[in-house]
Amino acid sequence: MSAAGKPSAFAAPRGAAPSVKPHPFTPQLAREAAATPPTLPKDAKLAAFATRLPPDLQRLVKTACAQRGIRMQDAVYEALWQWLNNQEPRA
Repeated sequence: MSAAGKPSAFAAPRGAAPSVKPHPFTPQLAREAAATPPTLPKDAKLAAFATRLPPDLQRLVKTACAQRGIRMQDAVYEALWQWLNNQEPRA
């Protein structure tokens, strides 16, 4: 059988109506699923993550967290989640 006659694993079967819902592993759906970080439970197993910030920035983050009533580690978790999932792929 020639390569042209073989069915593609990625194409819809012949005669099938095109699917409206994209494949679950498309980058579009991955970005939508990752748009909001999952809630980090208080008892979640965590690894230490240390970083150095200018004192003024650290103070701003600490103040903003206090005003919002969240822990600094939750703010860092959310910010990193957003940053990782909102990057455009590099060419």
